[in-house]
Amino acid sequence: MKFLSPSLNKLPENPRKLLLLSEDRSEEPLLRKYLEADQALNYQLFHYSDLEQLKFIDLETFCHAALVDLRNGYTGAQAAIEWIESLRSPVALICLCDDHKQLLNYDSVAHLIDDYILFDNLKQEELTTRIGQAIRRHGKKRQLLHEQDLLHSLLHNVPDAIYFKDRQCKFTKVSKAMAHDYGYEPKNIIGKSDFDLFTEEHARPTYNDEQEIIRTGEPIIGKLEKETFEDGSVNWVTSTKIALRDAHKRIIGTMGISRNVTDLKNTQDKLAEEHQLLQTILNNLPDRIFVKDREGRYILSNKHHMRFLGVEKEKEVIGTTLYDHLPKEYADKPFKEDLEIMRRGIGLINTEEKIENPDGTTTWYLTSKVPLLDESQQCFGVVGISRDVSIQKENEKKLRETIQVLNETQLQLIEAEKLKTVGRLAAGVAHEVKNPLNVVTLGAEYLENKITEPAELAEIVRDMKQAIEKANSVIFELLDYSSPHDVRMVPMDVNELINQVVALLRHNFSKAGIEVRKELDSKLPDIQGDAAKLEQVFVNLFLNAINAMRKGGILEIRTYSERMKNAGSNVSSQMSELFRVGDKIVIIEVADTGTGIDNKTAEKLFDPFFSTKSTGEGTGLGLSVARSIVDMHRGAISLGNRGDVKGARATINFQAVSNENV
Repeated sequence: MKFLSPSLNKLPENPRKLLLLSEDRSEEPLLRKYLEADQALNYQLFHYSDLEQLKFIDLETFCHAALVDLRNGYTGAQAAIEWIESLRSPVALICLCDDHKQLLNYDSVAHLIDDYILFDNLKQEELTTRIGQAIRRHGKKRQLLHEQDLLHSLLHNVPDAIYFKDRQCKFTKVSKAMAHDYGYEPKNIIGKSDFDLFTEEHARPTYNDEQEIIRTGEPIIGKLEKETFEDGSVNWVTSTKIALRDAHKRIIGTMGISRNVTDLKNTQDKLAEEHQLLQTILNNLPDRIFVKDREGRYILSNKHHMRFLGVEKEKEVIGTTLYDHLPKEYADKPFKEDLEIMRRGIGLINTEEKIENPDGTTTWYLTSKVPLLDESQQCFGVVGISRDVSIQKENEKKLRETIQVLNETQLQLIEAEKLKTVGRLAAGVAHEVKNPLNVVTLGAEYLENKITEPAELAEIVRDMKQAIEKANSVIFELLDYSSPHDVRMVPMDVNELINQVVALLRHNFSKAGIEVRKELDSKLPDIQGDAAKLEQVFVNLFLNAINAMRKGGILEIRTYSERMKNAGSNVSSQMSELFRVGDKIVIIEVADTGTGIDNKTAEKLFDPFFSTKSTGEGTGLGLSVARSIVDMHRGAISLGNRGDVKGARATINFQAVSNENV
């Protein structure tokens, strides 16, 4: 007797191991002869007569089939058959008989046997074929039983409702959980339909859906259904239904699985109500409100914030970041702020944000952002609220400008009073000094004509006369500064006047080594002005430039016109007071390459008697007189340093006279 090692997990197909159960071994040689007749397969036959010995063998790894020989009255045959079947093993069970009469003695276990082989009419080559078929048939039977076990386990243990229906939509098999949920035993639901379990409200659309599946074969996946009962109760389920087909792929009904999601649906409805309430509150607040996760993705946004991002629907915001809506240069700063808030767990309260809009306007926001914490106080995002405070900022700006205007007006009034006092003083001094100075002038001229010798005395007389002329010049400037100015305003060409003054001072420029460069607009409009007065302005500016370029240089004179676009940052400036937006303005620029203007003297340049020249070289009234004349013409004059090279630049603005300004 041969034994096969029980350590084998799976037997090979060839050779095939056969176990023979028989008390009489007289028929064994014939059996081996029949098996050896099949040259294609190698069969190994192992004989056992005692069932108790057999129980120590692992049949699953020992053999492919068990042959129970009934021909010689094997007394342990029925017990062996029942024991082998109870193992539910992959071993096929085959009985060997002489004729059909022997089968009648084993009618109670006939259903457990995979095949009967009758030796009366058995052909030699038929034995191996019948054994092979029995082995294959048992394998399919075992697979079917395994699948039935799986289905049985599924139907009795899964908490979801699983069901099978025929073409009339009546239940043919249901899970234990489904029957329990509806108050039935599984067997009591068989043959019923949805109309027996639910109201028409639920049963009718369910029936229609299943008939459509039967008609088309198209499944229904994850459909949310409302189950209504006669007692008024309601369940919500998610159902998946598919066509049930036979072995020939013909649709014979439907099968489905439903999960009770009533609690989940109620929770979702409650959350939806709370979300709607929250959205109503958020969307009616005047502020921008948003929530972000740890990656900076939006998980909530109200309408004001969506409008700020340039979108209309919430789904266009959820899951996106600020980089998806705004340029990187703007998104970088708030993104870094959010990361810092989440890292430190400390919010930012009432920080100002300045946004430059595409249309050139500016919007100011007052923003607060705080960390978003979970139940364990761990930060998982950021909550932000931002309020548009542009109107407040504009009001603050206007208030500051108003205060500045008041301060400037106060200073101007003080300055005007000072200048008025200086003017009166200058007029008094000039009148008191002028008459004595005339007497001294006549005396100096008399002495100059009478005294020729000695030379030293004649030189002294000449010096006296020059000093008198200098004093007399100062007197005339004082009188010109302090006396009322009558101007004769007529349309005039500024370019022509500039050319005349440059020609008048050409010797001064040449002597000082100064190159004059003119860039005069040939289409420059006229202005209303007094040529004699304005000539004095340009003479003063040119002479100041010559004095600033002691070692020579370049004097640039430029004229052009443009329209007043806006008041600039200082709405109370002289420009905004003299001109309106849209006015055409004539602009004259006089720039030198001299020493420039230092900060200490910049604010005093137009003050009377202030001068940067050495004593005896000027009175300090030239620029004061020039500004006075420009003021008479309702113009504006300013002095400052050049931005391109070292030197100073004077800029004069006049209202243009043209048809466009009429």
